[in-house]
Amino acid sequence: MSHIGESIARLADLARLKSDLEMRRFAAYRAHVEAARARITTLTEELQALYDSEAAHSLSGARLANALAGDRSRALGRAEVELEQMMPGYQAARGAALREFGRVQALEDLHARETDARRLKVQRKQSDGT
Repeated sequence: MSHIGESIARLADLARLKSDLEMRRFAAYRAHVEAARARITTLTEELQALYDSEAAHSLSGARLANALAGDRSRALGRAEVELEQMMPGYQAARGAALREFGRVQALEDLHARETDARRLKVQRKQSDGT
């Protein structure tokens, strides 16, 4: 293998390691974002169920429903803020993972082209020598 080919292969290996780290980081962010979205969905459904409830319309029932609705509304607001705060980090991790993945692809492509060029050069030398 030529010096250039070895260098490109080493760079591709390093880029692959960095890409794996960035992909793991992004996967962790994605798991947190998905969990936050699931919490928001659950709280929204619980709140909607409270509003749709056909429970007895007593004063104590209304107080309980109101207290539960207030609790779910506050929890929903906190969950939405939490998700909103996660998004910049999530987007940054996503961008870094894409960038590193692209770098690996480019280096592997370059290495393949260099290998093909070297193979073609050897074939030409062999065909010229025979």
